[in-house]
Amino acid sequence: MLRRIIIFSSCLIFAYVLSKPTSPETDHEKILHRAKRWEDLPNVTFTFDCDNRAVGFYADVEHHCQIFHMCDEDGRRIPYICANDTSFNQKYRVCDWRYNFDCGQSHDW
Repeated sequence: MLRRIIIFSSCLIFAYVLSKPTSPETDHEKILHRAKRWEDLPNVTFTFDCDNRAVGFYADVEHHCQIFHMCDEDGRRIPYICANDTSFNQKYRVCDWRYNFDCGQSHDW
């Protein structure tokens, strides 16, 4: 019985450790993850551009994939925020937990 408790406890601790971010968040990242509206983001500027991009959704690597943009057929950029401490997974085009993908590789998709 004690062995089962130890194994179960070890599994819980292991799962908790794996769920933690691999790198500490910067102040900018903390602000982005708390934001639910654009008004919550002071002085956000974008260098992301939809020129020469197909219609679709694109992660904003400059903002650690916590922001993504929709490029429309006229080349307009429409920004969105991922909520609930998630970031935009470019491969699957959904807001996802950051430990499931590498934001820096978004350009590969």
